[in-house]
Amino acid sequence: MLRAPRIASVGTVSKHSPSVPSPGMEGEVLSIEAIIGYASRVIGPCELEEDRSWGHRASTVLRLRDAGGGSWVAKRHRERARYAAELAAYQQWAPGMGEYAARLRGYDDEGQLLVLSVLSGEPTWPGDAESHRRAGVALRLLHEAEPATPWDEFQMAKLSEFEDLAPRASQLLPVDVVDFVLTRILALAELEKAPMRVPCHRDYTPRNWLVDGERLRVLDFELARPDVWVNDLARLDSGAWRGRPELRAAFLEGYGRVPDAEDEVVFGACAALTAIWLVIRGCEYGQPALEGENRQILGEFMKRRW
Repeated sequence: MLRAPRIASVGTVSKHSPSVPSPGMEGEVLSIEAIIGYASRVIGPCELEEDRSWGHRASTVLRLRDAGGGSWVAKRHRERARYAAELAAYQQWAPGMGEYAARLRGYDDEGQLLVLSVLSGEPTWPGDAESHRRAGVALRLLHEAEPATPWDEFQMAKLSEFEDLAPRASQLLPVDVVDFVLTRILALAELEKAPMRVPCHRDYTPRNWLVDGERLRVLDFELARPDVWVNDLARLDSGAWRGRPELRAAFLEGYGRVPDAEDEVVFGACAALTAIWLVIRGCEYGQPALEGENRQILGEFMKRRW
């Protein structure tokens, strides 16, 4: 049985009156039946339309149909931190993105469950400039969802991220590659002013976009947290934009800003950290293509003039 969920509505959060036990704990795989049971307390009787979960099973994502024929998405995270990040993003930032993001219908803290509106569109890998322009517009809305603030401790924060990753990275990567990432972080001392911190997605790639004709939607805010704006360009720069400068130009046109010299220094640190994190993630999630691609990207970064 599931604990009574919390229902998100405009400006308020309320609870169902029935109280039922909690569905589990950190890391536990919750059954599809249990997730549907939770969702039924939010949207009424419903049934499974499709399991849209990724192969790594860090989360379970179900498309459900209610009694009236309406569709919803139920998402259950295994990791508490990812659940908390995505919940906060949908509560605080996604509303400012309008039609570019889903709306939060309900959630359960102990079950680490979200119920979201369904977004139209298909998960594709758009290679057209117009889709990337729209993705830039959407990202700017996310970044402006709350006021930007100076990040005086930015270098220390990135150094801390590096120190968390370094032990595992050192087992997977040559010493000179790990040292290179550190040099990009140390280069942040050259900045003349503190970079600004904004709401960031931190996994902003076409695989987290849905394209529906002339519309584009953004998914998966589970890594979202405040960061510098160029951090959300890191995976695009080393992925969809490789060899496609017209896509980068279209995106930045939609975003309404082009990185300046200081942004490029900041980007170097963020992109290098992202790449070693993805090497580790690829290894731990059994995704050799992801691991291999980011090994190659790190090699390219080392040859790049920063």
